[in-house]
Amino acid sequence: MKTYPNCYIKIIIYLIRILFLFKGINYLIIKDFYFALISFSSIVLTFFSFIYFKLFKKTLDNKLNLSVVIFIFISLYLGTLSGFYKFTWWDTMLHFVSGIILGFFSIDILQNLIKDKNLLKKLPKKFIFLYILSFVALGCVLWEIYEFAIDFLLGLDMQGSSFTGVTDTMIDLIAGTLGGMLTAFTNYHKISESINSN
Repeated sequence: MKTYPNCYIKIIIYLIRILFLFKGINYLIIKDFYFALISFSSIVLTFFSFIYFKLFKKTLDNKLNLSVVIFIFISLYLGTLSGFYKFTWWDTMLHFVSGIILGFFSIDILQNLIKDKNLLKKLPKKFIFLYILSFVALGCVLWEIYEFAIDFLLGLDMQGSSFTGVTDTMIDLIAGTLGGMLTAFTNYHKISESINSN
């Protein structure tokens, strides 16, 4: 029974990569090299989880992998390449979802860095909560720095500074942090149980 969901997950991921490939080829045909680069770069990004779990020598978490790939799809394919950023709520929704995904990655990284299960079990729950929240907040801040750098170097407007850049940045940071808080709250009691079961 467990093999079927994993097969479906792989099919969905491959379909998303194919969509990016077709999108990139289409942009090459019309000589829009900027969006072609984004399309092909997005395919590379879909391998992020695979590379991450390989580095830590762990079995790939298919559900986490799928969540990352779907986020890349809704962010870059729908958002950037298909113009969904025209919806005012789209950017905020993406930052909220990214906060949730970063929260789950922070838990996995913590379990990889501290391999002593006895030590992990002794970690205060308040520390785990603050660690997840801090990790997500850092991820959101780094993303805003990335957007600012791209805007500055390439003359783009990813931060929406032509409208109200400061407001957009603060909304993005708040949305991402709220996503991280949701992950922290849902794993406040569960993380100790998951460590004991491994």
